[in-house]
Amino acid sequence: MKLKLITLTLIIFSGWSIQGQNEPTPPVTKESYKILKIDALNLMGLGVQKLHVSYEISPLTPNKTNLPTFNINLNVPLATTSEMNINYGMEVGGELRFYQLRRHQNTPLAEGLFLGVGLDGGFVKFNRPLTYFNSMSQTYQNIDMEYNRTRTGIYFLMGGASKIGEKLYFETSFGIGWSNANVQAQNEINIANLNKQYDDIDDNILYLNYWEGKGQRFYMPVNVSLGYNFGEK
Repeated sequence: MKLKLITLTLIIFSGWSIQGQNEPTPPVTKESYKILKIDALNLMGLGVQKLHVSYEISPLTPNKTNLPTFNINLNVPLATTSEMNINYGMEVGGELRFYQLRRHQNTPLAEGLFLGVGLDGGFVKFNRPLTYFNSMSQTYQNIDMEYNRTRTGIYFLMGGASKIGEKLYFETSFGIGWSNANVQAQNEINIANLNKQYDDIDDNILYLNYWEGKGQRFYMPVNVSLGYNFGEK
């Protein structure tokens, strides 16, 4: 009798367990994700540091394999180094992301691997010291040059997001793309007597989008962020 009772109890619990595993995940809606994120990478320093703030929403319902989300980005450059001093500036943009369906899930969520495409651009004003050789006096002169930069870009990205608390998220992403940059000097120099001496910043790929001139330039947006979800998930 006891053996039958134990067997029946195990069968009931097994049924509940299987039923719980097969229960569908609540559907993703417009209210599921409203994640406000702030960049943590600027504390580490990579190329030109920045303050990165973004807001991610889920305006579309997922299909069987992925969840599309839209990410609004705001970047404020902060770099102040011996090579360059950014006075002020701001860049804005947006990303369309596609989170992939994870193992043991029946509905894609804003967690795990994502792929996407983004657009961004804006204005930055900065100074950098340059060394010139004066051909008349045969001496070197240091001149603090002021520049204005306007830029627009398109990039592809991949990354990952992980839920580290009930409402907390950790995210990292890496992109690769092209930008149309226009960097113009605001100082007027008598170029007949002064010849520019190239320095480290002119050969550093991390400062490529701050080189003087106009044209298409390669760039790599990198973000490491912490976020809080004000939505339902």
